Amino acid sequence: MREFELSIGYIHSVEKFGTVDGPGIRYVVFFQGCPFHCPYCHNPDALSFSKGKRVTVDELTDDILRYRKYTSGGVTLSGGEPLAQSDFALALIQACHQHDIHCAVDTSGGIKLDQIRAVIDEADLILLDIKSFDENVALERFGVDTQNTWKLLDYCEDIKKPVHIRHVIVPGLTVQSMNSDGVVPKDYEEFRKINSNMIEGAERFRKYNCIAKVELLPFHKMGEYKWEELGLHYDLAAVEEPSEQVLRWSRTIMGQ
Repeated sequence: MREFELSIGYIHSVEKFGTVDGPGIRYVVFFQGCPFHCPYCHNPDALSFSKGKRVTVDELTDDILRYRKYTSGGVTLSGGEPLAQSDFALALIQACHQHDIHCAVDTSGGIKLDQIRAVIDEADLILLDIKSFDENVALERFGVDTQNTWKLLDYCEDIKKPVHIRHVIVPGLTVQSMNSDGVVPKDYEEFRKINSNMIEGAERFRKYNCIAKVELLPFHKMGEYKWEELGLHYDLAAVEEPSEQVLRWSRTIMGQ
């Protein structure tokens, strides 16, 4: 019996040649189950903790090793929320590290640090999703207490753990693309005025040396059909994808 054989978890699926979940080509493990409710989630079928495929760490590691020569970047734990299965996540990273495989964890940071500290210590990179720079919006629309997210970022700073920040640009939700009169801002300065929360977030990021990258990801509806198939209401059906101008102005705020 190998060391991790009895470490059991539940996964939604895997992507064996991922290119958008960390550096390089990566083997991405989508964990089953998430305690949060992001309105744009592209894997709503991964939210339930009562579903998913049961696997052991050894079974998953064996499959990872089959593709190792193709996945130059390593492994990313995504979801769902991988830190909701923190013991399994830790065992998987430890097993990968026995083969010198780089491991990234993609998380909202919404779970309390005391419950996930060991995983953060073991991981090589944290992909930290900032759901909203407005604490109330994050809690009401995403179910995420961003105080936990910022505490996780503080901890990464303390232990010098590399972090890539990820933030989805959703007009009317995470970024304001119209003023209070429903008019599109005529210039960048007006855009700044109605997005003070984003400016405060950008200024806060500059205090962290652990942040190696900030990615602003445009909202898309690629997962909308899954909501329909599951009989779930998709809150953002009427929301348009952000314009190139909104993306450009948002990136300027972030110093990009």
